[in-house]
Amino acid sequence: MEKGETIEFGSCYFMRCYDKAGKLQFGTKFKNKNTGEDVFQVKFVLDREALFSSEEAPSYLRGTVDEWEEMIEGQNNDD
Repeated sequence: MEKGETIEFGSCYFMRCYDKAGKLQFGTKFKNKNTGEDVFQVKFVLDREALFSSEEAPSYLRGTVDEWEEMIEGQNNDD
């Protein structure tokens, strides 16, 4: 079974990539109240094949991430 690479961001979010399966999961992370263990609850799965079956979706996603990064960099430069 493929072990996904998990990246945590913000105070309670994560994304996990399964390259072989072509899946990118997004969700929230929290502590199990009974065990104290971290729980990763998947909220959305982006499917590589479905994404690239669209002519617009890949470039739209790239463009959105690029724009958000530029906005953050612009805010940091204003400080």
